[in-house]
Amino acid sequence: MQNHDFEKKDHIKQAARKLFFRFGFSKTSMSDIAKQCDLAKPTLYYYFKSKEEIFDEVVIDEAQMFMNEVEAQIPPNLPADQRLAMFFTTIYEGKKQYAEKMADLPDYLREHSPHGHPIILKMRDLFKQKVIPMLNSGKEAGVLRFEDAQNVADTLIFMMEFLNLDWMRHFPMAHCDAVFQTMNDIIMNGLKRRNE
Repeated sequence: MQNHDFEKKDHIKQAARKLFFRFGFSKTSMSDIAKQCDLAKPTLYYYFKSKEEIFDEVVIDEAQMFMNEVEAQIPPNLPADQRLAMFFTTIYEGKKQYAEKMADLPDYLREHSPHGHPIILKMRDLFKQKVIPMLNSGKEAGVLRFEDAQNVADTLIFMMEFLNLDWMRHFPMAHCDAVFQTMNDIIMNGLKRRNE
């Protein structure tokens, strides 16, 4: 794909993002996106097979930006256990802010990917790309103890998945904060190497 094609795809995704955030997935059509981009519908279909494909790419781009922002907030010179704890805390704080923004929106604007599972797998891969190097660094430094970084990353993903909008909307934030802190303590105390 040529540079021009990447720019065009990015332009389409940015226009679609605005429409998805304004009207939701269901109420946005390919015609709406084409009009927003000032493109003919066949041109839009040249770059994307469907509205679902555009939506998924927008969601993945948002997740990648979020993970990069999280990583940028963590000082690289911290010990691995502290980096990992800060990583989880920063993700949680980001999700809290997102939940607050979404609280007053109508339900149709809180739609999830129509592809469901495949996009969740992509987001899990983004998480693993950030966590596995931290785990390995901690193990090499003798700070963390575990057998298989992949298995630990999958376990951490499973534990973090309860931090979703529905959960945050149904409990007082003080309770959510306390549950998160307990979960973070369990994770970190379970991974930290004990002096034997």
